[in-house]
Amino acid sequence: MSPLPSSNSLRPDFLIVGGGVIGLSIAWELAGQGHRVVLVEKHEIGREASWAGAGLLPPANPQQAWDPQEQLRGLSHQLFPQWSQRLREQTGIDNEFELTGGIYLARDPGEAASLRIARLQYEEEGVEAERLDQAEVARRFPHLQVDQEILEAVYLPGEAVVRNPRHLRALSVGCRRRGVVLLEHSEIDRWNLDGERLLSVEANGQKIAPGAVCLATGAWSQLVADQLLDEREFPGRIQRPEIEPIRGQLVLLDAGERFFKSPINEGIRYLVPRRDGLVLVGATVEEAGFDKSNTADAIEDLTQFALQWVPRLKTARRVKTWSGLRPASVDRIPYLGKLPGLNNVYLAAGHYRSGLHLSPATAVVMSQLMRGQQPLIDLEPFRVNRG
Repeated sequence: MSPLPSSNSLRPDFLIVGGGVIGLSIAWELAGQGHRVVLVEKHEIGREASWAGAGLLPPANPQQAWDPQEQLRGLSHQLFPQWSQRLREQTGIDNEFELTGGIYLARDPGEAASLRIARLQYEEEGVEAERLDQAEVARRFPHLQVDQEILEAVYLPGEAVVRNPRHLRALSVGCRRRGVVLLEHSEIDRWNLDGERLLSVEANGQKIAPGAVCLATGAWSQLVADQLLDEREFPGRIQRPEIEPIRGQLVLLDAGERFFKSPINEGIRYLVPRRDGLVLVGATVEEAGFDKSNTADAIEDLTQFALQWVPRLKTARRVKTWSGLRPASVDRIPYLGKLPGLNNVYLAAGHYRSGLHLSPATAVVMSQLMRGQQPLIDLEPFRVNRG
């Protein structure tokens, strides 16, 4: 891999726009294949939705995954422990990947029905899913408050967790060690096109002329894609990506020690214990535009949710609260493919609540696609112009 020239004009093989887990993963994968890569991030590397999430990694079975979406989950499930080990060896940073299992609970009839359907789907995919009665929940999870009526309970032994801020740090360091040029606080203010090809971009006075570009800008991807597509006229109507930000608020508690291991899930909310005694409580699902502020009602609701299930947390100290903006496509399926009307511009965005989980597989298939290879997974369901 030859070094990039030290001037105001960079000519990498690939430019990645966006420094979240998707962009960093794609950059790390491409650089690992021997390519020169530049990554541009408008703010600070790895500090948006990827950093804000819980690090939950639901189980999957790559051997029995026939649908492309299942295959993407299955490939990520297979890759995450491998990537975690490789990043730890290359950077010395432990992302705390751990197979913990996960308990899923339902007190509401509607949520109980959804959980039963989810369990059957897992079983069809060959993923182990244990249905537990209330007595079994009490025996195996003594920290849980089980005097309330539990209508459905499912334990997934294959669920894992990763400490996402540390994973992002490992990816950032790993990218640099593979020669990726990371440009933080650098916004693209000009796109230079020639017909259906992007020739170069200009960011903070720096010209970058890549062979191909991948937009991985999370909740802002529709805005960035529109900005780029507005630079030229198309002969007919062109299908544009539709991605909206979905706010998720979270609370971090300090329990002093780790006294339970498996994450607790009920509907859209969860408790995720860390090795050092911290417990992450999330999350809301709100259409609030690009507003990342916290609201008192949501924080109180999340805190009470934690105390209802784990009374011992009543003595826990609230460390901090924050929120992130999940990038949600209209159909909640990510966009993975070429941007319509442009030959060398790709999009990898819209992963909604699964960006961290799907990041290794996304990086592999996008790297293959951008390098002109046949991706391991059929990307037809993920195409940008799917209508």
